[in-house]
Amino acid sequence: MQLLKMYHKSDIEILIATMNQTNFDFLETMFLFSDFNKFNILIVNQTTENKVLHSNNERIKVLNVFEKGLSKSRNLALENATKKLVIFTDDDVVFQQKFDKKIIKAFNSNSEHDGFRFQYLNGQGNLAKKYPRTFQSKLTNFEILNTSSVELVFKRESLKDTNLQFDENFGLGAKFFMGEEAIFVSDGIKKGLKIGFIPEKLLSHSQPSTGHKTLISEVYYVQSAVFYRIFGKMQLFWIALKLFFDLKQSKISFSEVGHLFKQAQKGKEAYANATKLQIIIYSKNRRPKRKSFGY
Repeated sequence: MQLLKMYHKSDIEILIATMNQTNFDFLETMFLFSDFNKFNILIVNQTTENKVLHSNNERIKVLNVFEKGLSKSRNLALENATKKLVIFTDDDVVFQQKFDKKIIKAFNSNSEHDGFRFQYLNGQGNLAKKYPRTFQSKLTNFEILNTSSVELVFKRESLKDTNLQFDENFGLGAKFFMGEEAIFVSDGIKKGLKIGFIPEKLLSHSQPSTGHKTLISEVYYVQSAVFYRIFGKMQLFWIALKLFFDLKQSKISFSEVGHLFKQAQKGKEAYANATKLQIIIYSKNRRPKRKSFGY
């Protein structure tokens, strides 16, 4: 049976979050196996007024933004994207050969899906994490929590129709420094989007762990806020589960459990209080427009 071609390479738009760029050298590294000039690219450059990036290439759009926050960057990219399929990515990834063909095949073969989670490789060329071995038509809660932004590709129209955005309370540069991608996917599913998993490698990404021993209390603080944001009252169950698995894998010692549980509760309360404050502020003021200029 011949594959029905609904999407093409020209329908893909790559949304890159970066900081303080003044030239396009980083694109050379990102596209080692392909020509970046042949792709639609939207760059959100969070920077200062004396370090801006300009593009004379009609396929490369640039927004120079004078505010920080990864989720803010991704939302601004979404607001300005124009193509049918959007890829969320960072400036330190390396796209694999024929990554675009893998994306096109996934969406053309599964037209009922709104988005997919793919695989990526670590700096050593191995799978970055434990992935399902086969195609999954939907994601489990564990898979949602294990999602990274650079794995995600969505139909832009589906995101627009459901007004799906990244929660700007979460992510690098925000009060809670991680978890924005899990919240994004969870929110999408709650809004009725169909999100699956494709066992294909799109890129490699060298990323330092935020969960090493010296930061473990901060991780529990933030992770608890993420659990509360996604699961509500079931947050305690997920914290207990995390404590159990971290103990089992010797990531923490039994003597740390009490302290980490208290940190988790502080994180949950901090998010709950921040949300209440935002509701009060939002009721008085509309969300201000971002200051940016480009292309």
